[in-house]
Amino acid sequence: MKRTLCTIVAAGLCITALALSTRAQTTLQIVPDRSVGVLSEDPSSGERWSASIFPFGNYINLDSGEDVFCRTYLRFPLDAVPAGSAVQSATLHVYVDDYWPDAGGALMSTYPVMVDWTPEGVDWYDTSAWPALGEAVATTTVTSDEGWFVWGVTGLVQGWLGDAPNHGLAVAAADLRSTASNWAAARRLTTSDPDTRPYLEIAFVEPAATATATPPTATTTSTPPPSPTATLRPPASAPTATSAPRPTPEPILLPVTGQTVAPALLWPALTGIALLVAGFGLYRRSR
Repeated sequence: MKRTLCTIVAAGLCITALALSTRAQTTLQIVPDRSVGVLSEDPSSGERWSASIFPFGNYINLDSGEDVFCRTYLRFPLDAVPAGSAVQSATLHVYVDDYWPDAGGALMSTYPVMVDWTPEGVDWYDTSAWPALGEAVATTTVTSDEGWFVWGVTGLVQGWLGDAPNHGLAVAAADLRSTASNWAAARRLTTSDPDTRPYLEIAFVEPAATATATPPTATTTSTPPPSPTATLRPPASAPTATSAPRPTPEPILLPVTGQTVAPALLWPALTGIALLVAGFGLYRRSR
């Protein structure tokens, strides 16, 4: 009987603790609120910078023999992620549908941007005035096969949600100063398709809501202290969640994916509590 009682109580405690400690993971897909792609040579036509065409990589122009450097700057707003959230993962997704001069591939990296910038302020021709970059945080091989390419940037996003300023990131060749790979890629042919926009996917767990009680106020007079019911204030209620504002005219958040708090989590909690009650009843009867 005693062994059965211990088993029931232990199972109840474990199930209840697991159910009550489980918090849902939320996943957001966030598109840039600032973006610009630049090349280091005269494009012959079009603008000196582009807010819709995103090139990156280094190559040699087959006609002029000149070195050409390309990179894309992207900034993602993080207002929709609640303060204090634990970031589980963060990945940058970029679509490639064009390349030059020939089919192939090259190593491409993501870099934190170290200064504030605007798309209009990133001059196509003056590479020395391009916003400065930090050390590469992720590298992947990008090929001429059309599709999505992904970089893991969890640490970078964790820093932005902490004390690090969020100036965005850049996608560029793994070796910024070399054209040895002689290859670059871009999202160019599908610029009018919103489904091919680059996006940042963040999976996070929101902080658990906490409530605190205000301690009794000390008194220095000879008046008898008030009763506990008069001096103790009820715990502050948990803060209510509010939706993060979206900038206009273009919404920042794509459809939200991930899990929500499932009603099914209530059943493990109730099961654990029921086991605890049963165990207590067996204990009473065994005495």
